Amino acid sequence: MGNNLITSGKPSQRRERRFFERLSCSYAQHHNKIDLQMNPLLALARSLATTPTMPPPLTPEKLDADKESQRAPIELLPNEMWLEIMSYLSYNDLQQLRMVSWRCRELVSRRRFMEKGKVIVTQHNLEAIHKHVKGGNSYLSFERIELRNLHQCRQLENFLKLVGAEVRHLQIRHAPVFRNLDGKMPNLKVLTIATTSSMDDQQMRAMDGLNMKQFSHLVGLECDGVSLDSSLKLLMLLQLRRAENKVHLRSLQFEYRRNNETALLDVLRDHADTLQSVDIFFSCSPGIETRDWCQAFESMDNLRTLKLSGNCHLMLLDAVIRAVPESAPMRQLDLTGMLSLTNELLLYIAGKWQHTLKVLDLMFCVQLNSSCIDALRQLSGQLQVLTMAYCRELTGVGLVQGLAQHMNYALQELHLEEVCFIDESSMCELLERLPNLQRLSLDNCRQAVTDLTMSAICRYQTRLRNLNIDYCVKITDQGLMGFGATPYPISRLKGLRELNLRGCRNLTDRSLKHALKLPELRALSLGYCSRFQPAGFEAITHNCPSLEALCVSSCMAVDDDTVRNIVVNLKRLRILNLSNCSKLTLQSIHHILRHGHNLVELIACSIDGLDSEQAEKILERQRPQMKQVLL
Repeated sequence: MGNNLITSGKPSQRRERRFFERLSCSYAQHHNKIDLQMNPLLALARSLATTPTMPPPLTPEKLDADKESQRAPIELLPNEMWLEIMSYLSYNDLQQLRMVSWRCRELVSRRRFMEKGKVIVTQHNLEAIHKHVKGGNSYLSFERIELRNLHQCRQLENFLKLVGAEVRHLQIRHAPVFRNLDGKMPNLKVLTIATTSSMDDQQMRAMDGLNMKQFSHLVGLECDGVSLDSSLKLLMLLQLRRAENKVHLRSLQFEYRRNNETALLDVLRDHADTLQSVDIFFSCSPGIETRDWCQAFESMDNLRTLKLSGNCHLMLLDAVIRAVPESAPMRQLDLTGMLSLTNELLLYIAGKWQHTLKVLDLMFCVQLNSSCIDALRQLSGQLQVLTMAYCRELTGVGLVQGLAQHMNYALQELHLEEVCFIDESSMCELLERLPNLQRLSLDNCRQAVTDLTMSAICRYQTRLRNLNIDYCVKITDQGLMGFGATPYPISRLKGLRELNLRGCRNLTDRSLKHALKLPELRALSLGYCSRFQPAGFEAITHNCPSLEALCVSSCMAVDDDTVRNIVVNLKRLRILNLSNCSKLTLQSIHHILRHGHNLVELIACSIDGLDSEQAEKILERQRPQMKQVLL
C-alpha cells in the first residue's frame, strides 16, 4: 500500500486524522514557512478531527435502495437481454462467463446454451469420466456426447449403462462400438455416425450391425461413415421402414448406392409426412428412371432443408426439385457439386421458393454463368446465405445486378471462392450495398481483392465476424493499415472472430505490428506468408490476445523462440499449426508441453529438423489428452 491512505479499498479515517493532526501541529510551529496553499488541507483536517455526528439509522428500504444503486449497469439488464447477448458467445466463452456470478451460472445452464457443448469420450479420458460419474456427484450433462477413437470394451459398456438414459444426441467417430450401445440409450433422438470403420482395429474382426429398432424415440439419423460396410448401411435402412419401426424421422442424411436404392426410397416414402431435412450424397450415378423418386418427394409437405450432392444427373435433379411441393417451407437448398445444374433450373427454384428460401449453396455448379442474374434478383432481399464458390463463369457486373442492384440488408454470408472474373470496381460496389455481411469468403479472387477492396471492406463491412482472403496476393500492408486519402484500417472490424490471410505473400511485419490490433479475434491463419519475421509474430501475441487457433505453416522464419512466445502469451490457444516450419526442433515440443496448457490440437507435419517419432512419444507420455496430433 505504501503511503496510500486507502486500506483494502476503504478509507482509513484514523490514519487520515493522525496525519492531519501532525500537519496542524507542524503548521502551528512553522506557520511562516508553510505555503498558503495548505489552507484547504487544514480545513479538511479540522473537519476530520471533530467528532463526526452519527448518521440516522438506515431503514430496510434505504438499504435496498443503496444496494441497487451500487450495482453495475449491466446487472440491471433483464434476463431476456442477457440471453440475447449470450447467444453471440461461443461455448468456451460461455464456460468462462458461468464463473462470473451465480446469476451467470444459472443463465448459462439453460438448455439453449447447453446444446452448444457436448462431452467427448476418448480412450484417454474414458476411465476418468467413468470414475467421476460413478462417484455420484457429476456436474456434467450427458445429453450430447461423442464417442471418439474407441473400441468395444467392458468399461465403455459400464459407462454407457450409467449415462445412457440421459443421452439424446450421440455422435460416433472412429469408434466401431455398436455392440456396446445395445439397450443402453432408450431416449436417443439423434444418431450421427461419422468416418467409422466396420472393423475393430484392436481385435481385427468385423463389428456387429447396429440394431435401429431399439431407438424408439429416434427423430434424426446422419450416416456419413464412408468406410462403413455397405451391407451394414443397408441393414440400418431396412430397420427404419415403417413396417419394421414406429419411429417418425424428421432428419435423414445417407449415402446413395445402387444396392440400397430400393430401401432408401422406401424410407423416404414412409417418413415423407414428417421429414423436415433430407441430405443424400450420390456416390454413384442413379438410373434414368425417376418415377419412384418423384413419389418419395411429392408428399414432403414439411421439408425445410434439402441437400443433394455428388454424382447426380440433371434428369433426376430436375425431377426431385419439381416433385417437392411448392407449399413446402423450403429454407435451405444445398446443391453442392451438382455439375449439371442449369440456369433455367435455378430460375425455376427461385420462382418456386422465392418467399421462403434463406440459404442457397451452389458450390461447384460450374454451368452457371451471368444468365443466372434473374434467379438471383428474384431471391435478393430474402437470401441470408449464398455460396457460389468455384462458379467461375460468373462476373462482377452480374453479381451486382443480381444481388445488389439496390441496398440489400438481408444477405449475411457470401462465399465467392475461386470466382476469377470479378473486377475490383464491381467488388467495391457489391461491398457497399451489402452492409450486413457477417461472413465473407473471397479466396483466390486475385483480380477483385486489392488494397482498394480492403479499404471498402473496412469501411462498409463493420459487422464482419469471418473474413477469408486466401491467396489474394495484391493486398499489401497499406490495405490492412488504411489505404487512400481517408484510411480505413482493419482494426475497425471490432467484431471480427476469424481472419484468413493464407498465401498473402506481400504482407510484412508492419501489418502484424500496426494493423492487426483485433483483441476479439479467435482464429488467424498466416500460412505461406513468407515475409513475416519473429518480431511480427510476437506482436500478434499482444495485439490478438484472445486467439484460440493460429496457423503459421510454411512461415520459414518461425523458430523455437517464436513458438515459445506464442504459447506463453496466447493463454487461450487451443489449435496450433506449425507444418513446414523448417527451423523447429524438439525444443518447440518442450515449450508447448510447458506453456501450452490449453492446447488440444497440434499439427506439425513436414519439419525436417524435428524427430517426429520422438516428438510423438513425448506428447503421448506427457499430454495424452490432446485430441489430435499430426507430426
